[in-house]
Amino acid sequence: MIKEEAEKILTNSAKTCGIEGEFKVVFSNMPNCDFQCNSCFSIAKKLKSNPLELAENIVGKILANDYFEFSVAKPAFINIKLSQKGLERLASEIVNKKFSKKKEHIFIDYGGPNLGKAMHIGHMRSFNIGEALKRLYKKLGYKVTSDIFFGDWGMPLGLIMAMLEKEGTLEKYISSELSLNIEVMNEAYPKASKLKDEDRAFKERAEKLTLLFQNKQEPYYAFWKKLREVSVKEAKNICKLLDADFDLWNGESDASEYIDTVINIFKEKKLARESEGALVVDVAVEGEQIPLPKKSPDEVQRYDNPMPPLIIQKSNGGELYATSDIATIYYRNKLYNPDVIHYLTDGRQSQRFTQIFRACKKAGISPPNQQLWHTGFGTMNGKDGKAFKTRNGGNVGLLDLIDMVQAKVEEKLNQNKTDYDQNLKRIIANSAIKFADLSNVVEKDYVFDIDKFTSFEGKTGPYIQYTACRIKSILSKVGYFKENFAFYSDEQKAVIMSLAKLQDSYQIAFCEKSLSGVCNALYDLAKNFSTFYNAEHIISEQDANKKSIKSTLLKLTLNEIESACDVLAIEIPDKM
Repeated sequence: MIKEEAEKILTNSAKTCGIEGEFKVVFSNMPNCDFQCNSCFSIAKKLKSNPLELAENIVGKILANDYFEFSVAKPAFINIKLSQKGLERLASEIVNKKFSKKKEHIFIDYGGPNLGKAMHIGHMRSFNIGEALKRLYKKLGYKVTSDIFFGDWGMPLGLIMAMLEKEGTLEKYISSELSLNIEVMNEAYPKASKLKDEDRAFKERAEKLTLLFQNKQEPYYAFWKKLREVSVKEAKNICKLLDADFDLWNGESDASEYIDTVINIFKEKKLARESEGALVVDVAVEGEQIPLPKKSPDEVQRYDNPMPPLIIQKSNGGELYATSDIATIYYRNKLYNPDVIHYLTDGRQSQRFTQIFRACKKAGISPPNQQLWHTGFGTMNGKDGKAFKTRNGGNVGLLDLIDMVQAKVEEKLNQNKTDYDQNLKRIIANSAIKFADLSNVVEKDYVFDIDKFTSFEGKTGPYIQYTACRIKSILSKVGYFKENFAFYSDEQKAVIMSLAKLQDSYQIAFCEKSLSGVCNALYDLAKNFSTFYNAEHIISEQDANKKSIKSTLLKLTLNEIESACDVLAIEIPDKM
């Protein structure tokens, strides 16, 4: 690639000066400068020399070349400007860029709703970020397997059974005398969840029913299957609305048969110990769990930088989420043997995954060469900076949020007097939701402003879609043309540099596990295209050569916008 060519030129020139070092070339935002190299600062520090003199010596030894003009700017920056031939080469590289196929297999786990509960906005970020990362990994050439991994083996479904039993309808639903649907479950669960906090006997009955279906006792196990089937069907409908899809629709129930196996592994390797009747695994490393002096013998022992042990079995022998997660890693390695397992959840689960990963490594459940990643995301807040809630303080349903955004999009389409159908409304609303979500750094909280994010102007998904639609419209009027990369204006060059930065952003996104850089690069591309479009006539251009150059730039821009939007799971409509 052309950046690597510049790095090679600098390295060779440095060697002629007797200097060894790594020269890293990056994009520059300085005027009259396309790339820059800041390596002279660190190299000069090692050599105990003057960085400005070092930079001037290196640039002074560079031989004339076809692609770059090198110069030095204080205090010791090496500025690099593309020649006309260099710009054409960069454009050609953008057109022909192909990511090589990787050998590594990444298994990505995201979504993770608990069955029996209506999905709320807390699930949205997991779907959006996970789907985009999955698509990014595929674009970069990795083999990818995705799993939604439902919470389908715990108490929520037991609570629904207990509520239906209390209302006298459980047997009728079991026998199919009454038809089970998602509305029945969505009505039963909130009531059951509230009652369990008020009625101990009801809670104990829900726990008993949960244990019955976990032990596959009929007819409760068969009814659990019905509850799961209805919930999964609803989850698939919501995922389709968000343009999210999975290779696997598994859940905790798929890991349950391996729980005894993994507990025995910890026991056999003497990694588990009993604590107050429960079975725990110590996962603290040096520097953690340092005992603090007690003020009295009866005081509870406290620790500096505490990392508590991981509980893998309750005192009553019951299963825990952590044990299920360990069993899941065990069976995923047994069936798929991925090089990486990547989990995406709310950031508040960070410590739990640290514990689980350490336990799996200690027990050999995760092999030494396997990477275990956890990405924790921040919360989506309202304009008041607090968690996005309903007026009565409850969680906003995910479907309710989608409806809210679609209603706002419909309002704006009507204001613009745009012809639309329900699918166009959905596509635009989806882009507003996803771009707003993904343009923020993944671990940070952010404010969801419906008016701002549904705007057809500014840094929004609809603005990106509108830019692409405008290009489609122009190209349809231009008709046939022969590609021509002889770009000549500053506005055209700005678009080419934005295209290059967009391609560069994918690898950065991979390293950061955040799509914010891709969104920023995509927005900068749309802005620079708009500047070019407003400055230069395209359809009415009389010079055939210039018209082919401009049309080539349009086609290249559209291809890269569509490619980036595909990574973000944003669909480009035919018109807006």
